Amino acid sequence: MDSFDLIAAIPLLPLMAFLITLFAGQFAPSTLPKRGAIPGIIALSGSLLISLSLLPLVYSGNFFNQSAYVWANWTVSDLHFGFLIDPLSALMLIIVSLIALLVFIHSLGYMNDQNEQGLFRYYAGLSLFSFSMLSFVISDNLLMSFIFFELVGFCSWILIGFWFREDAPPKAATKAFLVTRFGDYFFLIGVVAVLVIFGTANFAGPNSFPVLAKSAILAGHNLHGLDPQLWVTIIGLLILGGVIGKSAQFPLHTWLPDAMEGPTPVSALIHAATMVAAGVYLVARIYGFYALSPTALATIALVGGFTALLAATMATVKHELKQVLAYSTISQYGYIMLALGAGGYVAGVFHLTTHAIFKALLFLGAGAVIIAMHHDGDMWNMGGLREKLPVTYWSFIFGSLALAGIFPFAGFWSKDEVLLETLNYGLGGSPILLVGYAFGLIAVFVTGFYTFRMISLTFHGAPRSKAAKDPHTLRWNIKLPLVVLGILSLIAGTINMVPIGDLLGLDLSYLHHWLDTAPANLTAHHYHELIESFSGYHSAHFSSLISAVLSLSIALSGMALAWKIYESPNPTESGTVYSTRFNTIYRILMNNYYQDDYQLMIANITQNKLANIANIFDEKYIDGLVNKLSSTSLSISNFIRKLQTGVVTNYALLLSLGLLLILLIFAIWGGWF
Repeated sequence: MDSFDLIAAIPLLPLMAFLITLFAGQFAPSTLPKRGAIPGIIALSGSLLISLSLLPLVYSGNFFNQSAYVWANWTVSDLHFGFLIDPLSALMLIIVSLIALLVFIHSLGYMNDQNEQGLFRYYAGLSLFSFSMLSFVISDNLLMSFIFFELVGFCSWILIGFWFREDAPPKAATKAFLVTRFGDYFFLIGVVAVLVIFGTANFAGPNSFPVLAKSAILAGHNLHGLDPQLWVTIIGLLILGGVIGKSAQFPLHTWLPDAMEGPTPVSALIHAATMVAAGVYLVARIYGFYALSPTALATIALVGGFTALLAATMATVKHELKQVLAYSTISQYGYIMLALGAGGYVAGVFHLTTHAIFKALLFLGAGAVIIAMHHDGDMWNMGGLREKLPVTYWSFIFGSLALAGIFPFAGFWSKDEVLLETLNYGLGGSPILLVGYAFGLIAVFVTGFYTFRMISLTFHGAPRSKAAKDPHTLRWNIKLPLVVLGILSLIAGTINMVPIGDLLGLDLSYLHHWLDTAPANLTAHHYHELIESFSGYHSAHFSSLISAVLSLSIALSGMALAWKIYESPNPTESGTVYSTRFNTIYRILMNNYYQDDYQLMIANITQNKLANIANIFDEKYIDGLVNKLSSTSLSISNFIRKLQTGVVTNYALLLSLGLLLILLIFAIWGGWF
């Protein structure tokens, strides 16, 4: 037996934990140690170990692509549940299971030690969330991915609204559910279109839909009356709707900051490894399909670059610690989308990996700070926590430096590669990518600014509240995940050190090689060939060292500006001075460019217009048809009633006339005349 035989256990273990926690919590709560945390910890530990055991098999060139259960027949292929294990999914399995495990451990301190109620619901939800994402990662076809994509959204709704007795969490959960559902409608149409046009939804193999799409384009034959590449563009953009919703990209990003109403460990899981990561992972999963359409790629790049900058600017003025991190998540996933749209498949996967680590660290660190502050998350009430929370402080510093892209932390290597790939293909003949690059480069400065602003307001200066002067003591279950993730935030970048490799003349692109051990149509090299042949992308081979120095310098400049403004005994006072000086910009950013207002206005206008159209259609056609039928029926019945005279001679006359009419018809029809 090898590790491939245990693939099904990876998602099934957290599913079993979900069932055990749910039913035991409902009917025998005294039997649940730590009120449900232990089954999840054991399950995720098992999932992580199995995921790690897959690494040597995958590295040696083996992969697993097999159907597990056929549940319906399609005209060309079966609709089935199946597993696909390749370098991309193997890497993502480790990320999801590791971060989910650390979230469970952290929850022991954040939830259990705070005597929260209904914890069996919480841990059952976390287990189901983990099951959904792990199943999504190993799915071998688009339809199966869509099913678990939706289940991920359902779990997020449950967990965001965990404190349902309060006003804000249920509203935030509903908003997240509805906004992401809007994007998912397009995704569903895209899934149906893939099945109709290509007859299969499989990701890998000679009969997968990316391979069939490539063959159709090369053959030059129309599919259902349209050019095959046009079909790829249409379907790719439809699927992108679901990606934009789940990964909180402009304009469907407004749900994510509100989702901070849920417990902080849930935020860590949503932002780092599950819900928000699902969208960009899907783009990477079907990258061989997107690489066939320059329009789809350019759209992804522009949406990502613009989102990266837009969200970063909003993070510069927020007072709530989790709000800053929420907008940073939107911004960083914008970078991943920028990379994937610009032809940087490896760069996108790289940043997805490093971001999962340092963003989980920052959210769990924020959770530690909030516990210490007696559940006050307002940075303006903090300050002076550096000496009182040393483990949290240094862990948070590591995560923040990774977020800002400071050497040698993980975010420096991945963010630089994102910008480098975008610049290379932009200079190589795709000038529209230079716009995305400009967005990303400006966002580097803004990210450096809000990151150090966050550190200064939270940890530096004098304490600005009673809670900051006397913070709550943190236990090991809070600190351990921070230490693990802090170390990973420092060393994770070593998997792909392109600038140092170019400087020393060494091949340090380990992630490139890892992603090239995949099946033939799923390798990074294959995707590179596709974007050059079908999308017209060509690399200019700009110096990676110059690019790294440039992005690092810009990030440090942003941090220096934040230092100048906020590094003082009373940073809130300094911040108030600048917010007053730039009051108009400050109000715009605090109100998130009034996006919620605009969307609500559009929704109301659209709703009213659609309601009027529906009302007219109902009155004129639905009710009109019914009324017309009834009036016609009444007219006919009135006419027939007049014929019912009760006089036998009249009936005989009608029978005679009817007989003559029938004979006349037969005569004309039979040609008697």
